[in-house]
Amino acid sequence: MSPAVAPGDHIMMEGITFLSRSPRKGDIVVFKSDGIRSLIQGATYVSRIAGEPSDRLRIAEEMLYVNETHLPLKNKSGAIRYVNMRDSRYLASEGDMVTIPEGQYFVLGDNSTNSLDGRYWGFLPAGNIKGRIAFCYWPPQHAGSVR
Repeated sequence: MSPAVAPGDHIMMEGITFLSRSPRKGDIVVFKSDGIRSLIQGATYVSRIAGEPSDRLRIAEEMLYVNETHLPLKNKSGAIRYVNMRDSRYLASEGDMVTIPEGQYFVLGDNSTNSLDGRYWGFLPAGNIKGRIAFCYWPPQHAGSVR
């Protein structure tokens, strides 16, 4: 998830927001891997919501399209560029599109060429989402809100 969350960053997750609203595109979420094939079971991961239930996603020209509209997701370095990964199961080429099932989300990592994300393992069940990353508290030069 670098640069939003870099290796060695100590981050705080909050679980209050999702009691009053569902996760939204752009939210950086913490989720458990339980039941997701290809991921270490019982592990905790961090990734960015790219699509919500019933959205149609595709990647073309390093941009993410949701329901045929460009979604310019950003982090502290600026616009995130997404690539199609030939070895992935979803969105492997520019013509590929996925429709997210009800009760599921699709997540992508900010470091698109080096991220084991939904392109490889599929959809994230809503029940696996534990909270939203709100703050980095260490190291001091990274302290502040995470975006």
